[in-house]
Amino acid sequence: MEEPAIKKNTENSQEVGAEYFCLDLIPDPFIILHQDGRILDVNESCSLLLGSVKDELIGKTFEDFREFTRLREKAEQAVREKKEAVERVTLNNRNFEVSVLPFESDRKTCLLRITFKDITNFLRLELELLKRNKELIIINSLSSAFISSDNIDLAMEELMDKVFLITDFHTGWLLLKEDDSFLLQISRGISPELQQGIETGVLASLCAETIEIGAPLHFVESSDISKISLLRDEGIIFLVIIPLISENKHIGLLFLASRVGRDFDFDFASLLTLVGNHVSHIIDKIRMFQETRRLSITDSLTGLHNTRYFYRTLDLEIARTDRYGTPFSLMLFDIDNFKQLNDTHGHQAGDEVLQELAKILKAVSRETDTVVRYGGEEFIIILPNTPEEETVHLSDRIRRAVQENIFFLNNSEKIKITLSGGIASYPKNARDAKNLLNAADTALYAAKAAGKNVVLCYEGFNW
Repeated sequence: MEEPAIKKNTENSQEVGAEYFCLDLIPDPFIILHQDGRILDVNESCSLLLGSVKDELIGKTFEDFREFTRLREKAEQAVREKKEAVERVTLNNRNFEVSVLPFESDRKTCLLRITFKDITNFLRLELELLKRNKELIIINSLSSAFISSDNIDLAMEELMDKVFLITDFHTGWLLLKEDDSFLLQISRGISPELQQGIETGVLASLCAETIEIGAPLHFVESSDISKISLLRDEGIIFLVIIPLISENKHIGLLFLASRVGRDFDFDFASLLTLVGNHVSHIIDKIRMFQETRRLSITDSLTGLHNTRYFYRTLDLEIARTDRYGTPFSLMLFDIDNFKQLNDTHGHQAGDEVLQELAKILKAVSRETDTVVRYGGEEFIIILPNTPEEETVHLSDRIRRAVQENIFFLNNSEKIKITLSGGIASYPKNARDAKNLLNAADTALYAAKAAGKNVVLCYEGFNW
């Protein structure tokens, strides 16, 4: 510790051995103390700190000052160990680091120099840095749930796990807004009965109340919890609802519950608010990722899957068939005389027909089938676990549904269209994706040559 400049002074000093020290040159509160605890001298800063004049302080002991109780042990330690002892104390709402340093006077008397360093601003900065660091840990922890997985369902599960880890809850559920309703996305630590009740809207009024309140947190009173039989039967006695907001709109509600009481103070509320803000942000990212991924595999005109998705799915189906031996089939369709339709009615009318046809294909095909706009006026459907015989019946149903449908152009003009199609099955007609597509295309070409408005199976070489 750097020693302060010390000058002799006969007017404002206390004799210590043969020396006279001027302590007022020292900016920090400073005390010269006898080892028995008597104050021998103080500076002006110390007088101001203790709210007394210097003459009233000199001669008093530690016992006269409640604030110095903790320093007595440090003073005894410094004398005993003959080295500096340090302690932190709070005086007048200010924080000080107190240094107690033993030394000998000219009379070989053991004295103590006590210096008060004001560290209030330092501690405030330290607390702020700790708070910011904690916020960064929370942000990074929550964000990692999304970054670590491209499976959205798994990402949501991991996000909920991170929330529980940060908040020390073990029970909760997440509702996301779909249209005008809040739908259960994921839950933890609740019974099937409560889960079913949430899915059927038992908490709808509680959700509406939370939205109406408009606060960052909705702490549900225990008396209100007990009024909801499912929550009461679940043993929940503490419940807080965190609204999830994006662009000033509610996108979800995060429920955190406990079957034991919990303290709810400002720091805890700040933590939950921070968690809610970043969960909202992450859900926004997840939804944006979902939309981006959907657009990347979707045909913009018809809303059907595009060829990028088709080739990926085709490879998966081939791998599944090779592993389990279950055949699958393709149906390739082409609109008959589509160029003539465009030339007669215009390309906008052609687009309307493509959009309406896409709806028919989706409606008639099965839920497990993959319907794709293959390009231009061509459409292709992958039928998992479906041999050629079953595919024929489904293809004819699709062909007839299109033939019987009336297409309205510009909401007024009526036309009808027909389809030609080709069927190829794996592994019956091919042993790889390229040859399977060639087989379906060959069958389609044969259907066109046969007069159109017909679906034919590939009649080529059977492997």
